[in-house]
Amino acid sequence: MKKLKITLVGAGSISFALETLHDIALSERLKDETELELVLMDIVEDNMKRTYNYAKELFEAFNYPVNLWMTTKLHEAVEAADFVITAIEVERFFYWSQDFHIPRRYGSKQIFAENGGPGSMFHTLRNLPPLLEIAKKMEEVCPDAWIINYTNPEAKLVEALTKLTTIKVVGLCHGLHMGMEQLADILEMDVEELDVEGGGLNHFGFFTKIWNRETGEDLYPTFAEKERKANRLAHFDEYYMSRMMYRLYGYYPYPGSSHCGEYISYADDFYLGSKIRYAYDPLIDRPWQEGEPVLEWGRSFDQGLFDEAQSYDEWIIEEATFSMDKVEKSWEYAIPIIEAIMFDDPLEIPAVNLMNNGAIAGLPDDMVVETQAIADGNGIRFKPMTIPLPTAVIGIIHIQGMIHRLLIEAFLEESKTKLLQAVLLDPNAPTYYQAAAMIDELCEKQKEILPPLAWK
Repeated sequence: MKKLKITLVGAGSISFALETLHDIALSERLKDETELELVLMDIVEDNMKRTYNYAKELFEAFNYPVNLWMTTKLHEAVEAADFVITAIEVERFFYWSQDFHIPRRYGSKQIFAENGGPGSMFHTLRNLPPLLEIAKKMEEVCPDAWIINYTNPEAKLVEALTKLTTIKVVGLCHGLHMGMEQLADILEMDVEELDVEGGGLNHFGFFTKIWNRETGEDLYPTFAEKERKANRLAHFDEYYMSRMMYRLYGYYPYPGSSHCGEYISYADDFYLGSKIRYAYDPLIDRPWQEGEPVLEWGRSFDQGLFDEAQSYDEWIIEEATFSMDKVEKSWEYAIPIIEAIMFDDPLEIPAVNLMNNGAIAGLPDDMVVETQAIADGNGIRFKPMTIPLPTAVIGIIHIQGMIHRLLIEAFLEESKTKLLQAVLLDPNAPTYYQAAAMIDELCEKQKEILPPLAWK
């Protein structure tokens, strides 16, 4: 039996924490071949206890002898850990809604603001300090451990942690699987019948190969024919921009319109969702002021006039109530990667985020990109793409790589000026004057959670 310590930082997360717990419970190998210590850590004790109670019921139902405990203290949580899984966010929708609306108020056409666009830069600068604290503590108490990160903006944060610490870091995202479901839909096949090669930037990848898993048949000719015949308005908000990008660049993008559109200047032409994202009426609503709720993004264009949408709190209660019916293997790769490294059992992973080092031709070696990889007892390494990405796509991603660098410099130098340089590089940048005013407003509104920044 091998001793194994896994720590979940941000254990109050509903989606990633519970999916990770399910994957652990379903892992016969971890159950039979390890003495597992599982630590749940979060700075919000109530959220952590909610996950702890769920985990207790889960492992009791599976008769799984896990040494399960929880703590709000980072040092205790990561000391002697083998793997630290991070999924952190503070007042998620409150700040995301600012990231979205305020740059648009100053002239940006950004459509989502999670991983790309001016708003994503504030998202990065909010999440970098706590992630850096985790990695620095790991340098002290578990220097050989891996961080498996789910926190966004994935590429920006993984690059910063890789450059600013000695800890081994990999970023994971299920976006490629979301894209594969779209491919399967258009091809009228089951997603299990497909195999792919793809890569690029997190939330801006392209499938350079699609083939039939059983026969090896190249499916791009069939895909091209079916895509031409498909109803142009079907699933408009998630498919149409992706289909336009496929026609423009020659390869189908992933994970979907709302994310891919974060990195291009023309997304607003093809994405309706930005019109209802965090919708509010300025005549009667006062978002971001004490006591005022911040509305989540609109999820549907066809809700009934008096339908009562499930609130976020109601959704959390529902998700955090244990039931065996909920337990199924996720699309996530954290636990399979841990198994591969622990048991030196090679595993091919369709997409991870690591430093490029030649895996994607045409992009800087010292930029974090996303493509296929292999995990085994030696760690995780890219499996280079065999087909180059189009020149235009390389150009778009290269700009983001320079933004990554500038954000790290802005953080280290506590510089609004470097942040302005990064904003003005972005395809969805406002004008110079608008961008400077936007930075000042967001820095003021988010001063409690941003690192200190000043004009220099």
